[in-house]
Amino acid sequence: MDAAVIRETPRLEGWTAFLAIFGNVAVLIGLLGTIIGLITSFSGVAEADAARKAEQLSKGISEALNCTAFGLLVAIVAIVAYGFFQIRIGRAINDMVESSMTLMNLVVSNREKMKE
Repeated sequence: MDAAVIRETPRLEGWTAFLAIFGNVAVLIGLLGTIIGLITSFSGVAEADAARKAEQLSKGISEALNCTAFGLLVAIVAIVAYGFFQIRIGRAINDMVESSMTLMNLVVSNREKMKE
């Protein structure tokens, strides 16, 4: 029975680890977008005339902040989902172990009756 629990545990866990990885990568992609937005912003300011500097700067900063917000939003959702599924998987594994122990105890306690 323990072997069956061990065999079924990876099936329960499935791709939940991917959610944690996805959450971490989303933060990094948001940060990359932030950096690219700031680079775009400041390179545009360096090459623009005085009238367009404010416009270029605000566009680049807006892009940077949008990337940060989107990366954080995706990361938060993925990490919360990961935590939720980890709790559900842990409960299911505990239920499997408890059921297997209950069945084992039932078989052991009724061993004499089964021989008859």
